[in-house]
Amino acid sequence: MTDERPVSAEEPRMTPATEPSVAVASPPPPPPPTRRQDPDYLGRVVISERVVAKLAAQAVYETPRAGAAAPRVFGSIMPGAGHMGIRASDLAAPPKVNAQIDASVVYVDMAISVRWPDSLSEVTERIRDTVEDRIKAWTGLTVARVRISVTDLVVDGVS
Repeated sequence: MTDERPVSAEEPRMTPATEPSVAVASPPPPPPPTRRQDPDYLGRVVISERVVAKLAAQAVYETPRAGAAAPRVFGSIMPGAGHMGIRASDLAAPPKVNAQIDASVVYVDMAISVRWPDSLSEVTERIRDTVEDRIKAWTGLTVARVRISVTDLVVDGVS
């Protein structure tokens, strides 16, 4: 068996037009600066849920018509709780507040007592507005919800 390739008198020469392109590897781009290397990076601020809860409690404390509510068991105030060191309803004390932070959004839950015969809707609306404004101003976080449970009405300092 013979190889039946046509034989040409000249081998084809490589010219710039027929030369296969050869990719020249460029150096890899420099890595992006890390946060520590970036001169404009100022750091990260982490705001604790306890801090947000204390800000909300202070906002309620500054409202003269609302305050701390006595703890409840099965919906009833615990009789004799003062003797066990458990607080009673008090308009001169900050309430129990829980706060949850999801990214930059805050959810606040609180149980308060309100002075009788003040309007519950007016007091809770004022507290809600004050809490939202205070948290936004001091932390920059957005308040999505302020849930207020009025668990006690206080008449002249007596619950």
